[in-house]
Amino acid sequence: MKRKSKTSIIVPPGISSPRSINPNTKLICNWLGRYHRGLETRDFIYFINYQEGDENACVMMYRREGLELASNNYFAYGAMFETLTEEKDWTYISRSMKYNLKLHLDAETKG
Repeated sequence: MKRKSKTSIIVPPGISSPRSINPNTKLICNWLGRYHRGLETRDFIYFINYQEGDENACVMMYRREGLELASNNYFAYGAMFETLTEEKDWTYISRSMKYNLKLHLDAETKG
């Protein structure tokens, strides 16, 4: 695995997600696009690809303890969405995720 800088990881072709990250990782790049560190809880760190529309491929979820991959499929998306909208026990939320949450809540109240 190449490292572009101390805060980003470039994943070689054929691998969708690194098995582990370092505590300072802010960006993961792979053949599907760029995954930004968007949401953190006491237990998990979520990396989100904001350009990916498929729920199966837009979120990577890492355990805080050990910094190992927990999920990179629909289950990661579901856990992230539930944490974002229902639990709200975040330790960090990026500006992009705050904006996305605002858009979701606005659409929910209008619909």
